[in-house]
Amino acid sequence: MRCVVLQLLLVSTLGFAEYPPASCQISDKSELSTSASGIAQVSNLGLIQIRCNIAARPWPLRPGIVRSGLKVEAAAYKTSAEGTRHSVPSEVNVSGGGLSGTTEWVDFYVHIPLDPADRDAEIRRYLAILDRSVGDEQLQEEIHDLQKNPQAMAAIITQNRVGRFEVECRVLDGDLVIGVGRVGLEVLFKGHFSDALAEKK
Repeated sequence: MRCVVLQLLLVSTLGFAEYPPASCQISDKSELSTSASGIAQVSNLGLIQIRCNIAARPWPLRPGIVRSGLKVEAAAYKTSAEGTRHSVPSEVNVSGGGLSGTTEWVDFYVHIPLDPADRDAEIRRYLAILDRSVGDEQLQEEIHDLQKNPQAMAAIITQNRVGRFEVECRVLDGDLVIGVGRVGLEVLFKGHFSDALAEKK
């Protein structure tokens, strides 16, 4: 088993070596604390913002060429104490970027959604709280229909999956990868998405 893990790490390292390095870290706005091992800890209910820094791109040599902002692709892996990891779904939304001297950066949010079973349970929890708070019969019927098909509301659940993760980040200039980095984080359970609705009751 140890041999397999070492082979996976070697393949990952060689893959990263093909591209210039990017330095990636969790934003101070997202970080709640740091674990004993030095990993940034974030809330399962909050936005997870990451910044990746790379060496600044050279300015275009020909006049009239417009430089587009940097983009990012990211892959999330859930990691264990033994060092194994497996891929989990993730979503990326670029929020900004900039240039300072010889360094260029891109900011983005990564969402590590709940697995489908936990997501559907959270949707039903949300709908149950909503059902108790409305008196209109027609609205209650609509809520009951949604409880039978919770996937219809999947897009509204912004709660992140809990656990330790490694996020691999590929910084793009158009479609060209110009930097690759990784950052570790730990998502802590701080409540349910539906808690805010319950507090309003």
